[in-house]
Amino acid sequence: MSCSHSVWPWVSSANGVASFALSFVSLFPQIIETYRDKTVAGLSPLFLLAWVCGDITSLLGAVLTNQLTFQIVLAFYFLLNDLFVCGQYYYYGILHGNQLATAGHESKISYQEGTQNNDDHHHHHHSPTQRSSSPGLWQRFLSTFFLIGVSNALPLVYQEPGNAPPSAPLPSPESPLGTTLSWVGASFYVGARIPQLIKNYRRKSTDGISPLLFGTTLLCNLTYNFSILSSCDFIDSSDKSAFLWNAAPFIAGSAGTVAFDVLYFYQHYVLYSDDLHYREALTNHHEDDERAPLLE
Repeated sequence: MSCSHSVWPWVSSANGVASFALSFVSLFPQIIETYRDKTVAGLSPLFLLAWVCGDITSLLGAVLTNQLTFQIVLAFYFLLNDLFVCGQYYYYGILHGNQLATAGHESKISYQEGTQNNDDHHHHHHSPTQRSSSPGLWQRFLSTFFLIGVSNALPLVYQEPGNAPPSAPLPSPESPLGTTLSWVGASFYVGARIPQLIKNYRRKSTDGISPLLFGTTLLCNLTYNFSILSSCDFIDSSDKSAFLWNAAPFIAGSAGTVAFDVLYFYQHYVLYSDDLHYREALTNHHEDDERAPLLE
């Protein structure tokens, strides 16, 4: 039985559509997170710069290696999203110096200095070390499952299950520059996580970084690679090595981020979970202070 009449086209298409859908909404959670926090103190500028450089090189690489039209459009869409986040970084971080931060997202030092007198006056309010309850935990649980990978210029061929797959695209010997740019883009995508993880380590906090971003990136990259390896383009290819070589920079840029995404979750939910509880308590404490004058 040929691949086109087996279950694999359905499996590949389902994973491809899931990966595409996740990637399309990739940065929305981070954009929303930054808008709510009104600060970019937790974002590494090198993280954003690497993403932008990765998008530019991947876009050029996709064009020069004759990737599919939707890959090129998607790479351009990712670039626009990244530039929007860079605009937020400039507005909140550079123009306003992170001074617009909402309650619970200020630095610990500035919060402690600004509330020392209020703590002396309002002993009856909740302690800042008090752990916040289930709504915040539930939101963080949902966070793991919602967002996407900015790190994808998908080299997939979407097709109706059951139809014979088109021939897999082969490397273009006429465009070594395109192949080089694609590999450079993959390197930017994989390396982008490193400065962010380092910044989290130095701050002992992941505040300001949406776990939805890394959660959906992880899911997107896993489904993305499985879609390629379960596709009839790969299974029926007479030259699997040529197929994989043509898609190698895109596969590497996607699969290479998985370990870093897992490390982020280790930071977020294990290493610096106390900081999450601390900031939830700060928010509750601030809300109590605002309500107190109304009760007196």
